[in-house]
Amino acid sequence: MPRFLALLLLLALAACVPPQPATPTPADPQPTATAVRSPAPSPTSVRATPTPAPAPTSTPAPTTDGKGWQPLAAGVEVLRTDDGLYALRHDPAAVQYTAHFQTDPNQASSVGEWLSADPAAIAAINCGFYRDDGGVYHHIGLLMSAGKTLSKLRSGWGGVLVVRSDQATAVRKPKRLLGPAALGLQGWPMLVENQTIIPQLDGSDWSRRTAAGVDSRGRVVWVAAPLGMTLADFAQRLLRADLGLVDAVNLDGGVSTGLRWRARPGALSSGPDSLPIPCAVLLSPA
Repeated sequence: MPRFLALLLLLALAACVPPQPATPTPADPQPTATAVRSPAPSPTSVRATPTPAPAPTSTPAPTTDGKGWQPLAAGVEVLRTDDGLYALRHDPAAVQYTAHFQTDPNQASSVGEWLSADPAAIAAINCGFYRDDGGVYHHIGLLMSAGKTLSKLRSGWGGVLVVRSDQATAVRKPKRLLGPAALGLQGWPMLVENQTIIPQLDGSDWSRRTAAGVDSRGRVVWVAAPLGMTLADFAQRLLRADLGLVDAVNLDGGVSTGLRWRARPGALSSGPDSLPIPCAVLLSPA
């Protein structure tokens, strides 16, 4: 009997204990993204040393080859500007001039051909204006070299470049020529006088341009603008420091524009060329 009662007591106690939940089986662990971070650099106080700004200079405007005016011969220099102009300058006494004019249109030549035909010349440029009179060419205005007159002065018209010995001048609308000159070349219109642009120059007609003049040091300067400009813009450009003309006269432009040079007689030439024209001025070392 006591055993029976003890058994009943054990059964009653077991029924009063709440069942324990089953322990779940752990699932396969999921990968955890770990942020890999490089250690931050230590702050430094290193400071770049500033490059000093270049001091301003008074050198001419830059050119396409970065070389500015280059010597061609004794007293003669050439320039090609960054805006497409070609120029040659020389002391008046540094060269000898030879002017050519062909009245027969069939004998016209380009500026480059005029240069090649003269074994002594180092440069050539187109002359002033000319007209066609029934198949015969005539130069308009003065054309003179070595005291020889190929065409007479047209009084009161345009401007004239005159070179005598070691002095060069460009005169506006001259009335007469005072004696023979090493070079006398007339064109139209005058572009610059005493570093001042001539008023009312055309600002609409775009064409290739040629000019001759004198700078502040008395040097003769020849300029060709083969890319084209208006007369007003051309005159303004001649005043810039790299050319620095004080007086300048316009020569024949358009397809007549040409300025060729070479380092020595017989060498290859450089510079813009023209179509065949009847007139050219050639420069030879004095």
